[in-house]
Amino acid sequence: MGLLEMEKNSLLSIDDISLRFGGLQAIENLSLSVQKGTITAIIGPNGAGKTSLFNVISGFYKPQSGSIKFNNQEISTSNTHLRASMGLARTFQNISLFPGMTVLDNIKLGAHSKLNAGLFSSGLFFKSAKDEELNLRKFIEEEIIEFLEIDHIRKLPVAILSYGLQKRVELARAL
Repeated sequence: MGLLEMEKNSLLSIDDISLRFGGLQAIENLSLSVQKGTITAIIGPNGAGKTSLFNVISGFYKPQSGSIKFNNQEISTSNTHLRASMGLARTFQNISLFPGMTVLDNIKLGAHSKLNAGLFSSGLFFKSAKDEELNLRKFIEEEIIEFLEIDHIRKLPVAILSYGLQKRVELARAL
């Protein structure tokens, strides 16, 4: 597969990104292509710029140069909310779940960006909004929870789970 063909099939394409914090060059001329259906790892020592790269991809930092495309759409200047609505999500090093809520409730909180119904139609329980929420819950329960093998803990409060299971719940919420 040629370079041009790879570019067309890229889910995420980063071209010549640079990020600087004052005198510190965090990322310099980085290019990366992630193909659909693949798993890609970013590895490196502390201070290598891995977290900075994820912050640039997710929109928390704006690079000084370069471009980012997600599903062949330029997102370099898009805000974090638009990126999330496109399906670009991430988790953080520190867990940010609601400990008093169940696993299922925590996961459902992350799904709000996927719903089309607005506050008005949801608040009045219009049939279309209710159907959309039921379909999303079915997707969460049948796809995401099953994929991450957390069905046995779905009704438990997050506070009693191990760190590893909490990270899995956070990943489910991002998905």
